[in-house]
Amino acid sequence: MSTVKIGLIGKPNVGKSTLFSALTKAPVDIANYPFTTLKPNVGIGWLTAKCPESEIRAKCTPREGSCADGTRYIPVEIIDVPGLIPGASEGKGMGNEFLDNIRDSEAIIHVFDASGKTAPDGTPLQEGRNPVEDIETIEGEMIAWMADRIYRDWDKFSRKADASGDRVERILEAKIGTFGIREKQIALILTKGNFPPKLSHWESSHAVTFASLVFRHIKPIIRVANKCDAAPPEYIEEIRKFDSSVYFISGEYELTLEKAMGAGFIDSLKTGFTISGKANQAQRNALEMIRGFLSAPYVTRMDQILSHIVRDVLKYVVAYPVADESTWGDKKGNILPDAFLMPYGTTAHELAFKVHSDIGEGFIKAIDCRTKRAIGKDHIIEDSEVVRIVSKIN
Repeated sequence: MSTVKIGLIGKPNVGKSTLFSALTKAPVDIANYPFTTLKPNVGIGWLTAKCPESEIRAKCTPREGSCADGTRYIPVEIIDVPGLIPGASEGKGMGNEFLDNIRDSEAIIHVFDASGKTAPDGTPLQEGRNPVEDIETIEGEMIAWMADRIYRDWDKFSRKADASGDRVERILEAKIGTFGIREKQIALILTKGNFPPKLSHWESSHAVTFASLVFRHIKPIIRVANKCDAAPPEYIEEIRKFDSSVYFISGEYELTLEKAMGAGFIDSLKTGFTISGKANQAQRNALEMIRGFLSAPYVTRMDQILSHIVRDVLKYVVAYPVADESTWGDKKGNILPDAFLMPYGTTAHELAFKVHSDIGEGFIKAIDCRTKRAIGKDHIIEDSEVVRIVSKIN
């Protein structure tokens, strides 16, 4: 099953590997999804959703992912993007592998060091530097890299394109489709910037604008400030002024809590954990400090990041297609076997094609399994909707 795909970028030694491990760690036994790591730089993260199984009073049997205590774990691919360093747009450290990963990613998490103690090349610093510089440098390299590839051989391409008389978005898709950007998305970008109507009138600055809009509207960047436990207050404030939507975390504290949980020092990984009598005074002091840090209003827990990206940024909903509106099962008796992540605005007809192309082709109607009412092909699927697709091939 294809899943939502999210890229993870950042210069060396900013905690990218820690975040990757946290996002791809199976929170429960995911017996039905055997490959937690698909390849060395791709893993599976887990979006959580309230499972509708309680409404049918029958235990669900997921085909992908798992379900525990009424919480459904839905797979999301996390792509650890390699090779992003200063100078990348000039050919350092990047290449076809980076292009492949960007093409596959629907959103990008940019991890940076909020403490300012990491140099541009990833080496440690004694004196801090404004972490906003890293945001601008790394993301500027991404934009410059994409703009350079868009504008290559532009004169020859643009003259031929203008002579064809075809729509600009269709012409551009033929050139930049390798970035995973489709005609409809290109049309959206063209409405967001001031671009000349003829491609032959574009300059390199227009390619830069186009690339920056790609990372704003098509493959949005979500910024995650790591090492916030070591960041001075003035750096936190600078980051918040630059981007109020930044997520502030401490990978080191998160790992410490996992170890403390394993040793029985705390009763849960939740922010308001209770410290047990097994912890000595030094350990108790450290855990109380961590609990205080995590209680700060600007701090985010790592498990909240994935949900925000999928639901709030990319605006996906969870749909549960079934074959029987009474049992909410498939033809083999599996209850709520599928949980599909679908972009908000997906119609019942489009959901049918997601289930199977033949079912989509033979679509007759759909049934809302909660109300048992028929819904048409243009019905917009809502989050957690349980739907039976009626097709000529059912």
